[in-house]
Amino acid sequence: MRKRIKVAFIGQPNVGKSSLLYQLAGGDVQIGNWAGITVDKYVARLKYGNYELELVDLPGVYSLSPYTPEERIARDYLLFEKPDVIVNVVETPMLERNLFLTSQLLELEIPTVLALNMWDEFKQKGFELDLKTLGEELNVETVPVIGKTGWNTDGLLKAIVKTYEEGKKPKPLKFSPLVEETLERIKKKIEGLPFWGLFPARWLTIKVLENDEYLARWLKEHFNFDLSECCKKERHYISEAYNAPPDEVITEERYRAVAKLISKVLKKPPEAGKSFQDILDDLLLRPYIGIPLFFAVMFLVFKISFDVSAPLMDWLEGFINDFLGKYLLFILQTVGAPDWLLSFVKDGVIGGIGFFATFIPVLVFMYLAIGFLEHSGYFARAAFVTDRFARFFGLTGKSTVPLILGFGCNVPAILATRTLENPYLRRLTALLVPFMSCSARLPVYALLALAFFPNHAAVAIFSMYLLGVIVALTVAFILSRTVYRKQLLELPFIVEIPPYRLPSLKELLRSMWTPVWEFVHRAGTVIFFANIAVWVLMNIPHGVPPKDTLLGKFSTTVQPVFEPLGFGKHWENVAVLVPGFLAKEIVVTAYGTILGVTEGEKIEVEKPDPLRDLEKQLVGFVKALFNSLKALISQFLPALEVEKPRPKLLEKIKRLFTPASAIAFMVFVLLYTPCAATVATMWQEFGLRFAVISIVLNLTVAYVLSFIAYRVALLLF
Repeated sequence: MRKRIKVAFIGQPNVGKSSLLYQLAGGDVQIGNWAGITVDKYVARLKYGNYELELVDLPGVYSLSPYTPEERIARDYLLFEKPDVIVNVVETPMLERNLFLTSQLLELEIPTVLALNMWDEFKQKGFELDLKTLGEELNVETVPVIGKTGWNTDGLLKAIVKTYEEGKKPKPLKFSPLVEETLERIKKKIEGLPFWGLFPARWLTIKVLENDEYLARWLKEHFNFDLSECCKKERHYISEAYNAPPDEVITEERYRAVAKLISKVLKKPPEAGKSFQDILDDLLLRPYIGIPLFFAVMFLVFKISFDVSAPLMDWLEGFINDFLGKYLLFILQTVGAPDWLLSFVKDGVIGGIGFFATFIPVLVFMYLAIGFLEHSGYFARAAFVTDRFARFFGLTGKSTVPLILGFGCNVPAILATRTLENPYLRRLTALLVPFMSCSARLPVYALLALAFFPNHAAVAIFSMYLLGVIVALTVAFILSRTVYRKQLLELPFIVEIPPYRLPSLKELLRSMWTPVWEFVHRAGTVIFFANIAVWVLMNIPHGVPPKDTLLGKFSTTVQPVFEPLGFGKHWENVAVLVPGFLAKEIVVTAYGTILGVTEGEKIEVEKPDPLRDLEKQLVGFVKALFNSLKALISQFLPALEVEKPRPKLLEKIKRLFTPASAIAFMVFVLLYTPCAATVATMWQEFGLRFAVISIVLNLTVAYVLSFIAYRVALLLF
């Protein structure tokens, strides 16, 4: 029976740690969540010689100070789970910066392997590293690797086994004599206390000197021990000697010790002139160039994503509704199923699956684009250049990416908040995303703008997009100074500026697969049942006029609530908001049904011909792929397009609104409850309570601003 070795992979963000683990495991990685939190947990198991290795990919962290969920996970795992071996993955071209985290890991007394990743880039830049001296100084195995290609992964596995078998503990970096003497005095004071021996000795003494808040809470909870009262004299001594708090003194000591080590082992290439990357950064990191470019890049991301995915979305919807649905309906009709059941299966069940499935192509292409920008190094620069502007509203530069993505689709925008380390900043950003006008709202704007402002339709539509941005920033400003004030106070902004790289296809596919799969198996259920609920409201009792259905009765009941907004004088305007919760573009379709522009017909199913139908689907799929490729090549800067409403629908719409109430309705559609897919994603990411809070916030803001818009519009029209 093989003996198991538990191996913890840890490193700073974007050092290629996950890529290296995938190369070792051959892609066989299990994905879950850490207990009580939505941060991903990656675990791989592989057999090597007489051992079974359990490889645990810890979240990317800059340090083990537990200020973020990721840092808490990493620190708790290393302290309490006690892995057999630590593999510290470092970005070798940025070695000095990466060794700050290494200096903390060495103090945990766990056998350690230093995986020197991106070794090819390191050598190409002309660096030289004395691996033998580095290993001797730290008492660790040092292994050059290339995570992107898998080069020397066998050497890394050998080093893991050797380190485990020898059980050699790493040597921590030494600080200045004054700090070392103080740490020794602290050690003598606490080594007889009940919790002595539960933690590595040097790590514990350093944390006592720092008066570590997280450790203080743990000791109070488990031993009723007040850490702040312990070793006050030593803390005061260090603070007076260095004119700085002890934790800042330790940070500076780490940097000095790392710099001293680097001087022994690293030989840098001779200074050269500005590289092409430096010239690019001189442009991209200037706000007046970088910020407009960022907005242009993000516009291209979601516009190209939608253009390229549109043919595949149409094919997928047709495949489910017209191919799979056709055979299911034929079977039901053959056994004499009633019309209401055929309608339920066609529009409720099959329609729900088809509607949910159409999100998949756009998510795939959007996450491929996002993955390319992230792994290429551009997103770090975009976050840096937009940070100053975002901070005025209580956000950071990293918040801008999800918000801009919201213009394309709110679903990937919510998922993109995972890049935010601070959990409260992530929640605040997620609350703002639904205020960004996604593309699904465009048909509603077009319907009313063409009906009431035909000569200024473009201005009316653009005003809605602008209003969404203004509202989002205003809400951010208010919440960051009230609800989230304490949690976001002096929020640090740490971003690594990596060199520009061309991502590998494996990296892109992996960064795309996880969020898309999570959307499919988590949010899909909510969207499916929301579609069925909308069908029930619009079709029960079956066959009666729209006003006599459950939706019609509900709308006429709540109609008075919307009368102050102008558009509530007609029940039809209230009714379309309910299916609009499923997807905003359904508002136009619902108007067509309710106003009798699209009459319901008896469901007739053509007799199936399997060979012909299958051939038709295959031809359609190939054609969709060709059209997607054509869109990718030829439509890099297309204008926003929307199908013009039918003239008959426009005429009937004019009877339900005045220009003032039409403006109020557009504002309400812009700001009210996001679509079912967005709510489901929020539920998936943050829990049911947060999703409900988001719904209430959006409804409240929508109602208030729609009322104001109506009153102001009455003065103008």
